[in-house]
Amino acid sequence: MSRSYRAAVAAPGKYRAVGNEPDGEWSPFDSGPERHHSLWLSTMDPLDPPISIVLALWAPVPSSHGLSLVQGPDGVHDVIGAPADDGGAERVDLERWLTGARPLSRVTAVLPTAGSGTWGILPDVEEGVVVEGAPGRVLLVPENSGASMTWHAEPLTGPLPPLDAAHARRQVHAATEEAIDSLIELDLAREHPEVADALNDLLTAVADPRLIPPWLPERNRELLERSLRLIGICELALDDDGAATTALQAQRRSDVLRPLLAVARHGAAAATEWWAR
Repeated sequence: MSRSYRAAVAAPGKYRAVGNEPDGEWSPFDSGPERHHSLWLSTMDPLDPPISIVLALWAPVPSSHGLSLVQGPDGVHDVIGAPADDGGAERVDLERWLTGARPLSRVTAVLPTAGSGTWGILPDVEEGVVVEGAPGRVLLVPENSGASMTWHAEPLTGPLPPLDAAHARRQVHAATEEAIDSLIELDLAREHPEVADALNDLLTAVADPRLIPPWLPERNRELLERSLRLIGICELALDDDGAATTALQAQRRSDVLRPLLAVARHGAAAATEWWAR
């Protein structure tokens, strides 16, 4: 594990390219001495969190600004809840649903993965937001329909255990180091140097500060960014099956990275967990 990697993760955006300088250090994903690309960039593309992360961050406190960030400039977000009198499903806009759900006692995003364990409480979904308040315990599951979004409100059968941000923070730190070491060992960069460049960008990417509510603790923001970076690293490497020359290599990469992806998704969700005081 390179010292520069540890420094960049600890202070994203602080370090810049030093690849050809005498005191510089090469990226963990450098594909070889013949490549002379930059290592740490001072400006990076922002991380792109799932919509459930954004809603969970802003739902605890009524905010038209937060709602506009969730919905976007042209988006329309509705919630489909309990069956209506006509046999269909009652549909209300997201702002009205959140108003009716207050006062809230708990809000958290959930990003389950197959085999990660959801305590038998969450259905088989990729993402959602658990809201505990006036309607009881509800899981909002997003369904994208072009510019609009439908959130399906599904009652939960029991309480969701605390996600424990402190424990998740330690897990994400260890998983990130393991992911970097594993990708170096698998020699992904040598086969596909353009993937190495993308991985380098992910290492110091930061969340768009406009998406972060002012009440989010700094440690949670750091956990969120580290988790989103790790999600990006794992997904990019897993999606690039063409870099694996054999089925065995592809399976090995999957066996190594999918458990780390589960850790990262849990960490991102834990960073959003909010409890009423």
